[in-house]
Amino acid sequence: MNTSIGFNKPYMTGNETEYIRQSVESKKISGDGIFTKRCHQFLERNYNFKKCLLTTSCTDALEMAALLIDLKEGDEVIMPSYTFVSTSNAFVLRGAKIVFVDSENNTGCTTVSSGPHAVERAVSTPSGPDIDVANLYEL
Repeated sequence: MNTSIGFNKPYMTGNETEYIRQSVESKKISGDGIFTKRCHQFLERNYNFKKCLLTTSCTDALEMAALLIDLKEGDEVIMPSYTFVSTSNAFVLRGAKIVFVDSENNTGCTTVSSGPHAVERAVSTPSGPDIDVANLYEL
């Protein structure tokens, strides 16, 4: 049995129309509505997170991460070579130096085709890099 969610194929449970109706009736159809709050609570409770914040996209999450890690101009960010352009944009916009590490053809992982120490070899700054873990297409 295949349990993965296919790329660009929404997972449907049958309750979507009812949930949309509830959202529209609450007059909060984006942002901090009832389903966003329920999702925050679910993640905090089930995964023991102190605080959870949903974003509208991975691009938004990466831009927030770039701000939160206090990225400085010239800091290195290591990422897989097989990724969306917005993965690097979040860091380039803050002056980071992007260091791409080769990705394996089958999985998009950075450590198999490049050898087990590819990330360590890519580091050129004494303080070490920030590493962007990208899971593109659920590969």
